[in-house]
Amino acid sequence: MKLFFFTIFLLLSLQLKAKDFYVNARTGNDRFNGLSISKAKKTIQEAANLTKPGDTVFVMDGVYSNVCADCNVVNITRSGKQDKYIVYQNFPGQHPVISFDGWAGFFIQSGVSYIKISGFEVVGDNAKLNVAKALKQPGSCANKKGKIDPRFNGNGIVIDGLGKKHAHHIEILDNIVHDCPGGGIGASHCDYIRVEGNTVYNTSWYTIFGTSGISFYEFWNYDNARGYHNVIARNKCYNNKSFVPWLKYCVIYDGNGIIIDDFRNKQNPAKQGAYKSRTLVQNNICWYNGGTGIHTFQTDHVDIINNTAYCNCQNAEVKAGQILSGIGDDNKIVNNILVSDKDIILNSNYGNSHFMYENNLHYNVSNPGKEKISITTGSCINGENPLFVNPANSLKADFHLQAKSPAVNHGHLRIYSTYDYDGKKRGEGHTADLGAYEY
Repeated sequence: MKLFFFTIFLLLSLQLKAKDFYVNARTGNDRFNGLSISKAKKTIQEAANLTKPGDTVFVMDGVYSNVCADCNVVNITRSGKQDKYIVYQNFPGQHPVISFDGWAGFFIQSGVSYIKISGFEVVGDNAKLNVAKALKQPGSCANKKGKIDPRFNGNGIVIDGLGKKHAHHIEILDNIVHDCPGGGIGASHCDYIRVEGNTVYNTSWYTIFGTSGISFYEFWNYDNARGYHNVIARNKCYNNKSFVPWLKYCVIYDGNGIIIDDFRNKQNPAKQGAYKSRTLVQNNICWYNGGTGIHTFQTDHVDIINNTAYCNCQNAEVKAGQILSGIGDDNKIVNNILVSDKDIILNSNYGNSHFMYENNLHYNVSNPGKEKISITTGSCINGENPLFVNPANSLKADFHLQAKSPAVNHGHLRIYSTYDYDGKKRGEGHTADLGAYEY
């Protein structure tokens, strides 16, 4: 009898053991079980449909695309568990590409939790589109008729929490997301979301919905635990902008680098109430975006610390600033570098309460010494060139500090990121530097 129960226990243990699935677009076959490199699946979706908590899907070189016009490349419908995330990642040393012209590259369904996506290049269909066609697309201000076309509105990575059960505990790490006609990385009605180490560029160009490079919208309270629930860190956001008016008001909105929007849940009133937990935005670099570099709107309890924003608000219609908080409570903007060009304001301050704005550097490359600043304090630096290594309008831009930068050793005494974009430990207190990089 003991042997019988031991055998049953062993079988159950084997069944519960986490599995590794392998996907290979070039040599795989969806009739295989995917449990070895030689028996790899051909599509990520086939592996995703088999996952259980703790499993990892390793994706090898190749291009993975949507199979129909309205499809996503990967629909993630299965959840992991606490300490047993389901992980989707590149096979070590390889570079899988998610190429889509449908609604999304990765789509994490409402109610799904404990998911990690890491190491992918996600590319949309911008190369095959243009502004003239986008302005006349179905549902646009110039053409109200017809069914909305995903070709103009697809998003790179979507975390959708709009259902009765919301998404939570999702990590989007170290991906390259670009040339998406809609947004880059977006999450709505979620909690415990980490977006870190991604490069997001050339998104939001052709959509009618007003998207951004990285956007968090109307979050939901999973619990009331202390500390940071959400983190946006070490991301690069470049040249995300809107060329098409937002369908609601027929004006250009958004196209921001990073936006945290309506955590008070007022724009689309919902029973979930205002979001109460803290969000951290640190060590991000946002440059030459059409909208703002980083901003919050109708959102509380956000700390924006040690970021670099350079020459954003490139769309003539969007002049809000480089880094700002609008209609917020208990927000902090500390240790950032804000650089503008032309006649564009560096920041703005409206409708805020219990707002901390300290130890930031303000500079205008076109009009040094004549910066347009809505809010400043005695701890801020005004009109001094931050002396970046190579502040270019390209992905090759280098925002490391030179030795004589005024941003060196100007950090807040108590508030600063522990490590910089490169993972370098910062000096403590006033020896910490401003911006995303420690000298």
